[in-house]
Amino acid sequence: MRAHSYTFAILAAASLAFRPVPTSYFSLGSTGAVRLTADGEEARYGLVPSQAAGQPMIVVSLGAATAQGALSLYLPGDHVPSTGRYPIHYSWNDAEMGEPSFRASFAAGSPEHPLGWFEGERGWVTITDAGAGRLSGEFEILARGFVSSNPDDENRWVTVRGTFQARGDTGITAIASVR
Repeated sequence: MRAHSYTFAILAAASLAFRPVPTSYFSLGSTGAVRLTADGEEARYGLVPSQAAGQPMIVVSLGAATAQGALSLYLPGDHVPSTGRYPIHYSWNDAEMGEPSFRASFAAGSPEHPLGWFEGERGWVTITDAGAGRLSGEFEILARGFVSSNPDDENRWVTVRGTFQARGDTGITAIASVR
């Protein structure tokens, strides 16, 4: 009887060990003008070519179509960032900053029920893993914007924190990692 219990326990543990891990996921929460949490498997990154944005840009998109909150992280350039901590800046001029930095936009609420829109002003993104077709990290962003019930007041603040593991969109193999 005891042998059967051990066998069952070993098989149960083995089945958990081989359970597929989602290839992409995100989790975020906001406090301040809008309090919410959102998570899901909709986490992707890709290259926006210079023809579309004026300069090439890596974009990390978390929860854009289905979540209760969505975050977009933008990094000028055509290289996937290497592991490390990057600041959030509001300005698009990296030459003035002297270092690579992310921009951030946070859409609070769902596409059907928007709660507000906020632009990152300060904070950080830490890239914890960057490999073939995957990018993982965590973030903390202080963002300013408006809530949907009063779009004229653009001086409302939120703090957005979370983690992600994003997969590269089709054609992402053309993007090289930063050395």
